[in-house]
Amino acid sequence: MENKKNLLVTLADKKFLPQAKQLFSSVYWNAGWDGDYMLLGAEIPEEELWWFYDKKILVKKCKTLYDKNIGADKFPPLVLDLFYLFTPEFRKWKNIVFLDADIIVRASLESLTKVKGFASPNILGDKLFLFFCKDADIQQYKMLEANYDLNVTPFNSGVIAFSTDIIKDDTFDQLMNLFYTYENINSGNDPILNLLFYKKWKKLPIVYDITPKTISKYTGLNADKLQGIIMHLKDDELSDEKYAFYKEWKLNLEKAENIDLKKTPKAKKWSAFRITYYSGVIKTRYFLYLFKISTFPKIRIKLKSGILYIIYLPDRCAGKAGSLLKKHYPALYKKLKKN
Repeated sequence: MENKKNLLVTLADKKFLPQAKQLFSSVYWNAGWDGDYMLLGAEIPEEELWWFYDKKILVKKCKTLYDKNIGADKFPPLVLDLFYLFTPEFRKWKNIVFLDADIIVRASLESLTKVKGFASPNILGDKLFLFFCKDADIQQYKMLEANYDLNVTPFNSGVIAFSTDIIKDDTFDQLMNLFYTYENINSGNDPILNLLFYKKWKKLPIVYDITPKTISKYTGLNADKLQGIIMHLKDDELSDEKYAFYKEWKLNLEKAENIDLKKTPKAKKWSAFRITYYSGVIKTRYFLYLFKISTFPKIRIKLKSGILYIIYLPDRCAGKAGSLLKKHYPALYKKLKKN
């Protein structure tokens, strides 16, 4: 079968297959994706894959790259299989979009297929050092600090888009070498990809990775009413009926049975203005949150004083005019003061 121009991929093992089906369904019905679909799978019985074969979704069976859980949070070794996307065989597509399986897509992803280089949304409230466990290996951490600024804002590998011209013959080897160099202190694929594309990645608008609980925490916005093209959810938000996203997720999963890749549904599209507006609202609210908890009260007080000075400037001017009126036109001054 001839490959299409673009490829959308998710990663799953046996227990995440329902999430993968829901993701593909939301991409099909809401994004109107007209490229190839691929399941990157590890340790999935053949009989569990027939649904994907029947829907003409590509399946790449992966050999697990690591044999232990990773980091303090004990991430399964499956997460490293994302690195396969950076092997030369994926150069047959022009652009690749990777999405975690715990995502609902609500609108077109067309702009992600036009990315030149590597792009991802940044993680609200995080710094690169949070991806590493210093206490696990002090020597490795010191080496990391010597090579990278760990206070930069990282991206989230759960949503990435890239043009395949960035894939060199040794890119996969570079990723594995970085992983083993910092094996004892890293927490999965996020830190390693951030190191490979350190200061070289492009920032996508935050509406391409809305994490309701996190954004609500840092902005005060209602998590259930957040607007986004990509909703990146926690496990409980996908499995507990009390969350607003559960019904949407369940409906998408049911509609997965009607996927027909011979037909492409009309995409739900966001205008550039809508993307900019909603991303701007979140960034502004986040800035105000940081201002509120600032550890530099003197700066905050000076800024507040400056804003108040501007606000009350007309009254100050009026006060000086009032002094002149009182002196030279006392009757008029008395009348204005009464009013």
